[in-house]
Amino acid sequence: GSEMCIRDRYSTKEQKLIGAEALVRWRRSDGIIVPPYQFVPLFERNGFINKVDRYMFELVCRQQMRWLKQGLIPVPISVNMSRMCLYDPHIVDEYIGVLNGSGLSAAYIKLELTESAFFENISIMNNVIEALHKVGIKVLMDDFGTGYSNFDRILSLKLDVVKFDRSLLLMADQDANSRFMLDYFSTAFERLGYKVLYEGVETDAQEELCIISHADYLQGYKFSKPIPIEELPRFLTRG
Repeated sequence: GSEMCIRDRYSTKEQKLIGAEALVRWRRSDGIIVPPYQFVPLFERNGFINKVDRYMFELVCRQQMRWLKQGLIPVPISVNMSRMCLYDPHIVDEYIGVLNGSGLSAAYIKLELTESAFFENISIMNNVIEALHKVGIKVLMDDFGTGYSNFDRILSLKLDVVKFDRSLLLMADQDANSRFMLDYFSTAFERLGYKVLYEGVETDAQEELCIISHADYLQGYKFSKPIPIEELPRFLTRG
């Protein structure tokens, strides 16, 4: 069956937890956990992935509301949405319906899609982003830098946050040319008003490199390994 854990996200300016990402894990009947790269492609092929994504979105909405009722102040949690959402004309309305039905403010939830998803059909994607923005849901681009990025096309999207894939940080940590490209991209995004999140931060040196390269948010094992969602309240403050 499926289960959820959380990966924390930190602000470089505020030096504190400012959000988290919900991660789905699939546990077999024998207890072995199947990694997402094995089951997500299968679920995309058989169409089950949209149900899993929506289920995760609903779980997070409910959990955030529970914490609010307990007097805790939740941080925003982002939920992954598969590129297959582009082929379901009703998916955005369903997500908005789940959000409205839960009573949760959109300030406490975000959606993120991988870089490749944005370029399968840019016009549809822009419609999706616009519809989500209308109800206050922010959108993140995940895995920036893993494909053959068309920078101009990315700039045509009305994104809120761009997540730099861990591979970019690892290359910049070792190579001056890669470090230059990292700074180039992050500077451009900063000037355009995009927020930049760096994934895979594990060391003080990597954190410093990210801060130099205009990082707004950091995510990685230096701050926290993925934890069960039930453990997140120990990081939260009370209202």
